[in-house]
Amino acid sequence: MLISDGGELMSPTAESASQPIPKSYWQDQRWAFDHYPDLVKRYRDRWVAVVNRQVVAASKSSVKAQERARAKTGRRLPIAVVYVETGRHVY
Repeated sequence: MLISDGGELMSPTAESASQPIPKSYWQDQRWAFDHYPDLVKRYRDRWVAVVNRQVVAASKSSVKAQERARAKTGRRLPIAVVYVETGRHVY
């Protein structure tokens, strides 16, 4: 998922498509999915923000996880934010 600097979810648009997503974003997202079982043990039912293949923030809110990650790292590039779900939700 991509979240803008303003905290809104970003969907693919002509404008965002012209700006390539950094390779580090995809590496961080892949790391989160590769380590998902470990993340469930520690961050169940929370959003985690991953930078440089490390969890740098977690929250019940995706926006807050991203804000905390930006404050902690100073990163302006897109940050990988993943929901760590335990499977106990009804949609």
